[in-house]
Amino acid sequence: MSYKNNKWVSDHLTALVLALLLGLGVTAAQAATDNINGVAVDMAMEEQLDDYLSSLGEEDIDSNAILFDVLDSLSQQTPLATRIRAKSYEVFWYYYEGDTELAFEKLDKLLTMTEKSELADVITEARATQVELLQAEGKQGEAFLLINDVEIPLANARNPRVRYYAHNLISRIYADWNRYDDALRHLLLAQEAVNETNNERTPVRKQYLDYSIAIIQSELKNWEGSLKTISNAIENAKEDGLTYDLPDFYLHKSYVEAGLGDREASLDSLRDAYQTAVKDEREYLLPVILNNFGDHYMYEEEWENARSHLREALGLAEAVEDKWMAQTVHFNLGFIDVRQGNTEAGLEEMREAVQFYRDEDIKIEVEGMLGELALAYEFAGQYKKQAETLKQQMELMDELYQNDQQQNLANLQHLYESKDKEQQIELLERQNELKQQLLEINEQRNLIWLLLGIVAIFAAIFILLLYRKARRANLRLKEANNLLADQSRKDPLTGLFNRRALQEEMEERQQHGERREASTHSDGLILLDIDFFKRINDKYGHAGGDEVLREISRRLQKECRVSDKLIRWGGEEFLFLVRNVDSSDLEEMSERILREIAKEPVIYEGKKIFVTTTIGFIQLPFADISEQEMDWEKVLQVADMALYTGKAHGRNRACGVTGLHVEYEQARTVLESDLSAALNKEWISMVTIEGPQLANKSS
Repeated sequence: MSYKNNKWVSDHLTALVLALLLGLGVTAAQAATDNINGVAVDMAMEEQLDDYLSSLGEEDIDSNAILFDVLDSLSQQTPLATRIRAKSYEVFWYYYEGDTELAFEKLDKLLTMTEKSELADVITEARATQVELLQAEGKQGEAFLLINDVEIPLANARNPRVRYYAHNLISRIYADWNRYDDALRHLLLAQEAVNETNNERTPVRKQYLDYSIAIIQSELKNWEGSLKTISNAIENAKEDGLTYDLPDFYLHKSYVEAGLGDREASLDSLRDAYQTAVKDEREYLLPVILNNFGDHYMYEEEWENARSHLREALGLAEAVEDKWMAQTVHFNLGFIDVRQGNTEAGLEEMREAVQFYRDEDIKIEVEGMLGELALAYEFAGQYKKQAETLKQQMELMDELYQNDQQQNLANLQHLYESKDKEQQIELLERQNELKQQLLEINEQRNLIWLLLGIVAIFAAIFILLLYRKARRANLRLKEANNLLADQSRKDPLTGLFNRRALQEEMEERQQHGERREASTHSDGLILLDIDFFKRINDKYGHAGGDEVLREISRRLQKECRVSDKLIRWGGEEFLFLVRNVDSSDLEEMSERILREIAKEPVIYEGKKIFVTTTIGFIQLPFADISEQEMDWEKVLQVADMALYTGKAHGRNRACGVTGLHVEYEQARTVLESDLSAALNKEWISMVTIEGPQLANKSS
């Protein structure tokens, strides 16, 4: 009984984005000058490009002719900002005409045009075009990794059109990655840019942004804020005469009111959505609205009223060939049959709908439907099937969770590797600059040798001077290389070692593996994560979060022996590589860390921030398993799962995996993916150490 069709919301937002793609246009006041907020442009061409945007979707206007007339008129004398804008529209024109290869070729040329430019607006628009094209091509990971390339120049961009476009684009990408707080922040910045304009496109952009903000607010469960925003959008749409999207607005308003528990208001909004959709001939929306009517009446157990609306929804869904909505309606009709005693027919109709979504591989819909199918089995008294269905739902929930976790880990690893490569490239470039200076010095010295026979005395003086300069350059190069090598292994915020340092340590460990295996003690890994760190950032800002990280680093260094290595593993995670310890040593050290972190609050701007941590620890090698079979990364993965077991049981504790009771080959799979399964089967031993209770959490 899905209250709202999420696939429809996603598709409709995509359609809105494409329809409103790129640009706000220029105002009449701006058209009187040759610049926009200090950025040089060709105003006549800018107005033509505005006309091109306005003509998109208009059957009686040849929008292509407008765009290519501008493109044909471009020259080296055309201001770069106008050239970049026109060329970006050309990229998307070829892409949506189906010529993807040519679109990317045009994009490469566009980026080349901006290489030597220092204009923030120009760089922002070019980079945003690149990210937009990757997103449209389905390369969400690549698009996400390039967001910084847009955000950095965007901070100094002046043109409201460019700022609106870039902030709106970044918001959509963050929303796709479920980072709704960041998405909302950029939507509000896009709204600021729109408020600086006053032209025929301004009301449309404000309306779109209000709708987008309302959706993000509902994703964040800020129902009151979402209701206020969408109600404001409805009133503005009526005042401005922009009523085409009113059915969508009323539909979202109904969804929000249902979230607030105001069923009558939700029903009134559904009626408004239906009436405006009929008025504007929005046939494809009617099945969605009618299905929501059916859901409302099912909630009220008005079965015949619900059935009537659902049958009408089914007919309309089939008429517009919306097979997904048709199956959703079938599922709801089946549920009604079960509640009215037509049990087997109803259950069969529900099972067929579930199988349809299985065949379509839309697992998130299947998971939701399985919960309602289990409820139907309960009403039918078929408790065994109810249990089986709930088990399927639990397994699918776990699969979806594991897939999300693996995808997030893969994306984070990709992000880390990319940033790491960028840092290496930057270091190499700086080294090359110093080497180039040395080469130039050597060239000058060779020139002096050629003149030696003519001006012997002056040549000797020049050689001496250049020799000293070369020596100083060599010393600077050596010092710079040493500094860069050290910086590449240290975290700039805390001064601790980073992942690269651990990687080098482990490579050295492999080279001396035989010696270590002969040692009486093994090493240990202690992985810890600061509890509720996001709350700290949200309450005290990133500056407060950074101060917490620095202070925690100082406290952890007190627990670190000379032979150990303390690493900032990433974000709010830290890792100890502890030398020559046994299991009891690890337990004792983990307990000390829990006490050290929690014993005193962190003071920031006169406020007390109480901090605890959750720990996962394990010996290396684990359970006398050869590191050739179970290397340090696999052992660390077990410690990571132990850490998250601690978080799942309340945080502020240490969980250590201390033993393996079966052969490694038998336990390999669960050790790599599901520690709880290994615990349930009693294949492993786990020790839990509770952290200290905080005496006072006020700040």
